[in-house]
Amino acid sequence: MHPLRQRTEPPTIAEIEEEWRRRARRTGLGPVMRASQPAELAPAVTAATRGQVAGHLDRLSVLLGRPLRSALEIGCGIGRLTPTIAATAERVLAVDMTEEMLARARVACAGLGNVEFQRRTAQRLAIPESRVDVAVCVWVLMHVLDDAEFAAACRGIARSAAHLVLVEYTDAAVPVGRYSRLRSLADYLDALPGARLVERGELCYGGDVSFSALIALDQP
Repeated sequence: MHPLRQRTEPPTIAEIEEEWRRRARRTGLGPVMRASQPAELAPAVTAATRGQVAGHLDRLSVLLGRPLRSALEIGCGIGRLTPTIAATAERVLAVDMTEEMLARARVACAGLGNVEFQRRTAQRLAIPESRVDVAVCVWVLMHVLDDAEFAAACRGIARSAAHLVLVEYTDAAVPVGRYSRLRSLADYLDALPGARLVERGELCYGGDVSFSALIALDQP
């Protein structure tokens, strides 16, 4: 294949999985942070992201009038956000597409007795017998490039969870690479069946801007 075509054609699913295996070998927070951003920003951005996710989960607990019983973390990576979710939900199922990421997450979260890790993709979520209270998906769906695969992922999330905490890029100071695709919050709301925005926040990261949102997934 001509080298130029290798750079411009969308990556295959196998190429995306291999890229995430490669990223899992980075040190520290590197596997789940943009390589184009200075590494020294990672701890503060991670703390801010944890704060946003925790705030949305606390808000959902208030709306439900009870503690969260179950949560699904989609794309847990190295387990960076898993303890934040586990501190709020009684049971957490954390999934990722590669065993390499999951291996690091299991080590990072070894002391959490209410978390189970499984290998799954966002596009191929196994639907539980009953929907979990909330799914948490942070900077994951931007890596689902194909429109049909993206639609399948959104349908699967809506079937699996009654609510969604979603964090995704909307603007990037440094253009994203071939493994990422920027979409607006409106794009996600349109693709998620029964989606209703409950609250919205914002995260800034070295000139990049992401929304954070608590979304109700009302059954039709």
